[in-house]
Amino acid sequence: MLFLLISFLCHVFLNHAAILHCDFETDCVDFTFDSNWGLTDGDHSEGINHDHTLNTGAGHYRYYNPQFSPQAQWAEIQTTNRLPLSIHRVLCFYMWYYTSRANFPFNVQVGQGDDGQLARVFFSTAGRNASTNDWTLINITLPTEELKIFIRLNVSNQPLTFDDFSVDYCDGPRPIPPKVLYSCDFESSCTNDFISLPQYVYQWSILNASDAVKIDKVAPTVDFTFGNASGHYALLSNATRGLGYLHAQREIQITSNEFYCLNFRYYGTQGPNKHQAYLSIYSWASNESEIIQKLWPTGDLHQYQ
Repeated sequence: MLFLLISFLCHVFLNHAAILHCDFETDCVDFTFDSNWGLTDGDHSEGINHDHTLNTGAGHYRYYNPQFSPQAQWAEIQTTNRLPLSIHRVLCFYMWYYTSRANFPFNVQVGQGDDGQLARVFFSTAGRNASTNDWTLINITLPTEELKIFIRLNVSNQPLTFDDFSVDYCDGPRPIPPKVLYSCDFESSCTNDFISLPQYVYQWSILNASDAVKIDKVAPTVDFTFGNASGHYALLSNATRGLGYLHAQREIQITSNEFYCLNFRYYGTQGPNKHQAYLSIYSWASNESEIIQKLWPTGDLHQYQ
């Protein structure tokens, strides 16, 4: 009986591993740190003489060590990969921080897309937790989206330390599935919703991957939907300089009190003549204004080589 109980408990604990986890006692692969962050232990203190995981001087944690370059806007930590969409259970992000400074602002942002350009602040703090002189927990309920987590700051002060990052299921109401206004994977009649505008040099084609590589040898050999050569995608082969527009003819109605996100996946390569290629996404208002607005990228033109 005792053996069965111990086996059951071990099974429960072993199968309750967090979705993402970094305690800095082993290699951290779930989160990526830029050059502004160092790794130390409590015996070689960078602000606090013990970590949070082990609560000893031998335990390890990350500390802020600003090395700003002219190109950098901020110091950043981010999840290495996107978190998958969870529609059955709520996800939470946990982390512990310590600073002795009363004024040390930083924030935690949730970003959509691999580039993280569309980011929203989900938590911000001014600095030290006045109620304790020890590690402080941050607990953030995440939205029901495919997302990446970013921790960002742009101050030059010290010290600031982080420990025990994790993403796991948490208590809360069942997430509301996202409302999808339109979706097309280029595998059905939705392909008729798209046309390549004929007055431009480049012409888009919708075809399967096995045919695409016959037109352009550097085209992806599989699509994203199925991950095989029979799957379809939209291809633009940029053999010469010029423009090409893929126009979505389907009108999408969005009211002023609603917010939606456009999600798409792209694969970019350098053309045979080594021309640089630029990809941009625009919206065209169907009301009287007929305003054309650039949706992506939000900064400079996105360039791939």
